[in-house]
Amino acid sequence: TAAVRPEGCSENASCTGKYGGQSALQLDDAPDDPNEEEHLADVAKGGPYVPSCEQLAAALHHQRDACTVDEFTEASWTATWELDCQFQKAQNVLAMLTNRFQQRAKAAHSTRPGQLVSAQLEHYFSKLKPCPASCGSSCVGQLYLDTPDKRGLLMMPQPEATGSAYAYSGNKVHLLTNKNEITSEMQDRINAGLWYASLVGHLENYSQTEKYYFSDGVQSRLRYRGNDPAILTELDITYGGTGGQSMCLGRPNKNIVDPGNYMQYFSPTSKCGGSCSLQSDELRPFWMMGTEPEELVASKVALDHEDKPMGTVALDVSMVALGQKFLDLLRFTPSMYALIVELSGRIIFMCPAAKALIFNRNMTDKMIYNQDGRRRCTNANPHDCTWDPLKPINLHEAEDPVRYSGANFSEILAVMFGTSGTNCSNEAHQGKVVYPNTNGTSGANTGRARTNGTEHLVSFCALSSVPEWGVMIGTPVDEIAGAASMQVTPEILAVNYTALTGADLQHLQHFKQQVTIKNTGRIPFPFQIDSHANFVDVEPRMGKLEQNESQVIHVTLHSRSAQLGGTYSGTMYVRANLLESRGTCFRTRGHVALFMNINKARTFMELIINDYGEYIVIAFAGLLFLLLCKAVYDQVRSHFQSEARQSLIVEQAVNSIRELPHPMVLLTVADFRKYCKLVSHEETLSSSVWLYTIDEVHNFCLEFKVVFVSHQWTAFGCPDPTNIQYNAMLMSIDAIRAHEGWQESNMYLWVDYSSIPQKHRGTQALAINSLTVYASNVAAFVVVAPEVNHHDLEDEVCNKETYQRRAWCRAEQLAHLLACGSKNMYLAEDGVLTRLSDLEGWLKQSIEVFSGNLTCCRRKHEGMEKCDKELLVTPMLGLWSQLCQRCEEEQQKQDNTRRSSGLSEKLLKMTHVHREIKGRIDEVFPREFEFEHHDGTLERRQLFGNLLDRLPQTPNEKGERSDD
Repeated sequence: TAAVRPEGCSENASCTGKYGGQSALQLDDAPDDPNEEEHLADVAKGGPYVPSCEQLAAALHHQRDACTVDEFTEASWTATWELDCQFQKAQNVLAMLTNRFQQRAKAAHSTRPGQLVSAQLEHYFSKLKPCPASCGSSCVGQLYLDTPDKRGLLMMPQPEATGSAYAYSGNKVHLLTNKNEITSEMQDRINAGLWYASLVGHLENYSQTEKYYFSDGVQSRLRYRGNDPAILTELDITYGGTGGQSMCLGRPNKNIVDPGNYMQYFSPTSKCGGSCSLQSDELRPFWMMGTEPEELVASKVALDHEDKPMGTVALDVSMVALGQKFLDLLRFTPSMYALIVELSGRIIFMCPAAKALIFNRNMTDKMIYNQDGRRRCTNANPHDCTWDPLKPINLHEAEDPVRYSGANFSEILAVMFGTSGTNCSNEAHQGKVVYPNTNGTSGANTGRARTNGTEHLVSFCALSSVPEWGVMIGTPVDEIAGAASMQVTPEILAVNYTALTGADLQHLQHFKQQVTIKNTGRIPFPFQIDSHANFVDVEPRMGKLEQNESQVIHVTLHSRSAQLGGTYSGTMYVRANLLESRGTCFRTRGHVALFMNINKARTFMELIINDYGEYIVIAFAGLLFLLLCKAVYDQVRSHFQSEARQSLIVEQAVNSIRELPHPMVLLTVADFRKYCKLVSHEETLSSSVWLYTIDEVHNFCLEFKVVFVSHQWTAFGCPDPTNIQYNAMLMSIDAIRAHEGWQESNMYLWVDYSSIPQKHRGTQALAINSLTVYASNVAAFVVVAPEVNHHDLEDEVCNKETYQRRAWCRAEQLAHLLACGSKNMYLAEDGVLTRLSDLEGWLKQSIEVFSGNLTCCRRKHEGMEKCDKELLVTPMLGLWSQLCQRCEEEQQKQDNTRRSSGLSEKLLKMTHVHREIKGRIDEVFPREFEFEHHDGTLERRQLFGNLLDRLPQTPNEKGERSDD
């Protein structure tokens, strides 16, 4: 445990801080050291393994900004070496004093052997006085001695477990209530201990110690601590009239030798229990925290004449003063910081910059160095406090990004104190530490410095004087990189000159320009300018710029060797003069691109373009923008119009199976026979039957037998000029009537020429769109295709093959096929009815409506805006939608009833057609077709497009599409 240095003296005390004073009990026969001055001079140099502190201090005073990592590391090593030197100074003082103690003890014993415990020494014990009652209850049992030199000496009782010369029973430290609690009082050992402590009076004048060893304000307060008995005496302070009584401050009643030395040399559990003979040169000092922030205590064992340990000599080292003299003044970079840590990570000392960056600038010294929060005793307030050393914060706590910086020094600590170790007397090592971005939680409000995720370079090493302690000196990496930097503006110099043809360029005036160089770093910039262009003069070419200083460079571009219409270019480089001091710090160079254009005089048009070209370009760009907007608008409008048209087509297609755009017009068989030929729709108005609603059509077709007659036209203007097809139709009617057993009076016919308007294309389109309803309700579908020569086309015969190639014929078949299946579809030929499903390949051709022949296409759509293919889109789409829906509904019924007999015959035919079409969907319903105009030009038009995708989906179709 380290005792604090008294902060003052009592009213009647006369205190001095000098290391002077005469010996209180001088032994005349104790000779002085004849080599005293030589010994002091040798130790003052730092010893054989310590560098010259004066040289290191001088080097630090001439420190300069570090522009490279190596420079920073070298400068940091010098600083750590100087710090190591200051610690070694303290240890040299301790070594010198402990040696002198032993020399005096041996000298006295050699002069008067065996007489040290005689009557001449008994006066030490007899002169001890109890501390006054004003000291308080904590001073009971403590004794002081008034020495003639006014230095003061205090003896304290201790537990018998740690010493028996002057002790109380037990092994725990406690306050005594009265003097009678003292259980052991060995006068001989007390006299020997007091006599050894008094040898301080025979040492050299302490002003010499201060002169040779101490740095001003760094090392202070020398004292001796006896082990058994527990004795404390100040070596560098003298007291006035109060004498040793001023030592009574109520210190704990225990052994006051520092824990390190006690456990190593004095403890009963140590190697020899305090009775071994030791070699002074082999004893290393111990360092520990003091009882004041940033105060350190170094102590070393003092040996008696038999080389046995008697106590320790202790010395205080002020890290505040050391920091102010050395660490706080380091300025290798603007934001550098330094700290001393123990191998466990405990902070021994850190400069303000380190505190602000690593922890919090608002933290007080007590928050850093007094983590347990207990009040430490002082001379002025020795009660209700503790004399234990301070317990500082640990560097590992900085890893907490919420309270502190989040920086992790674990790797650096591991290297610094690892098995291979580091040593400040040999070299300084380098490491990197990242200060993570604190996401806005740092700054003035929290007291933490803003780090923004920066990387820091840390130079570190363990002290050779105190191997358990190490020094870290850090700085942001970018500050090293930014130490040497400069800026050149502008980056381009361009001169444009216009001359008339034939002008004498040799006598043109020179063009003067300026370039500015600025030193943006911290290091003086010795600049040098190189220009690689024969048309440029530069002034000045060399100079030196201090921090933030600028220099204007005058650049002259001349046309002595120029030609009219020529363009000349070059580069001017700004670099560091490597022959000047610190020029090597500037690793990059600046450059200015140089251009000189000698132009011919422009024409009027060139002048217009030059003067107004910008406005012309803007106007042209505006026009292009408007045209682009118009094109985009037209495209969008066309898209939405197309979408609307397709939606309307889908709606009409779906409604075509639910609504009746045009009435169903039928003829009785009797009326059909009465006309004796095929007559147009307009001629049958008086005798035809009109069904206006779907319900009417449905009910009528349930009550009567309606036959859908399909045929091909054998002339362009008339369907049957030879009446051959008409007779074939009568034959087919009779054949169906006989085949099905129907009554002729109960039969009606639907024939395209008579049932669809022929003179009005609008109503004709409505009737075509109603084919879905017509075909889905008829009782039979009959194909009439006898062999007939075409009236308008030579050498063309119309028969069942040409019928099957006709698009309209296929459309009529497909309308019935999609609505009712192929069961009641027949081919009437020579009085014989043949099912179309029995004709190989017939129905497969029937579904390819849009690959069939059309008269409008053959005639190149003369006088027509639309092709008949386009008229067929809506009904075909509606029929396909109806087929898909009916197949789905029938399938669900069969699944629900779980019939074992399978599908109905009708459904079998319909599902067969559905599967056939679905497998060839793009052939049956092509997306596009070519429309040929009368002049032979071709136009690509949309037919079905993506209309099939727009149809309402059945559940099965949805599942299939999701599977795809």
